[in-house]
Amino acid sequence: MRRAAKRSTSGPLSCAEIQATADWIAAQQRPSGEIPWCTGGKTDPWDLVHAAMGLTMAGRITEAAAAFRFLARTQNEDGSWPAEWRGEVVSNATRETNHAAYVATGLWHMYVAKPDPDFLAEMWPTVESAIDFVVRMQEPCGGIAWALDPQGRPWRAPLLTGTSSIHGSLVCAVRIAERLDHDRPAWRRARERVAALLRWNLARFERDDLPEPQGRHSMDWYYPVLGGAVRGRAGRERLLDAELTRSFVEDGVGCRCVKDRPWYTVAESCELALAYDAVGLTGRARQIVTWMRAHRTEEGGYWTGATHPEGQRWPEGEQTTWTAATVLLAHDAIAGDGPTRTFFRDLAGDDLGVVAPPPAPPARVTDVVQHVGADDGERDPAFDA
Repeated sequence: MRRAAKRSTSGPLSCAEIQATADWIAAQQRPSGEIPWCTGGKTDPWDLVHAAMGLTMAGRITEAAAAFRFLARTQNEDGSWPAEWRGEVVSNATRETNHAAYVATGLWHMYVAKPDPDFLAEMWPTVESAIDFVVRMQEPCGGIAWALDPQGRPWRAPLLTGTSSIHGSLVCAVRIAERLDHDRPAWRRARERVAALLRWNLARFERDDLPEPQGRHSMDWYYPVLGGAVRGRAGRERLLDAELTRSFVEDGVGCRCVKDRPWYTVAESCELALAYDAVGLTGRARQIVTWMRAHRTEEGGYWTGATHPEGQRWPEGEQTTWTAATVLLAHDAIAGDGPTRTFFRDLAGDDLGVVAPPPAPPARVTDVVQHVGADDGERDPAFDA
């Protein structure tokens, strides 16, 4: 069933283009409800949920619900999912925490678009098991351990992007629990600890045993904002940081995937746009999404990205369902007029209570700044802020 989605025609996409992109995503969906990257391609849980959110945005509720029911049928006993499978064969049995958490984001997005408490209740056991798995993986620092390997051994390092995404998912999970009259104080505490880490201790992510340093990918730059933990003035300052912007953004082109390669991708560009919009930089967000038209196909799909300045498709010949979905979600945020327009803005979780900063360390004599050669009448108070 297709439910017509009312959308503004003043945005990057027309109503017809929105439906064409949703049709393209739905055409990749298998009868089981599974949404792979593309026809014949692999599937992972996070990108499946993201593709379903694109379908939801375009009013394709039946297809999106089928995707969530597929996840419910394929969930591991511990609440996780395999990181990747092809058809019915698991090709990567690693169990990633941000994959498990994201089902709550997708289901709450669907509920905001079309409130259906019966479907939410049907999916509650899936959400509960997934979020309990995630919360069990929380580290003393507040971050969420990345994954369990195929043998069940934890990889303790929390990923900056993954933990940031999980923050938004915990916000959605608590809202689902509240809507269904379930009290989950452990989920609230987990979300508060994640938020505190991302707001006041980002340096913790520089100490890990990962094969490459965190911060190489553009997602590490904007995901603390996109996932809702860092907002307001701090969020704007992070996204407007001149050095990070120079590292990742090329005007007229988009956002790099990684800072040391000339790969500019549609999904990262549109996620960055969502982050911009979430802190009130909607004009910049609109500009970036408009640049993505160069990657749109006649069928409504999107090439994953391209190199710059060569303009070669990268990866060659690849179009993915989650890339197309990200364009739809970005359009909705900057030009939609439905209930999901503010979805990503609302991931801040302000309705769930204030997250208190950690106590300040005690003052020491050596911490006192000495102003030499100027008395109070000569100092410019603007520099004291």
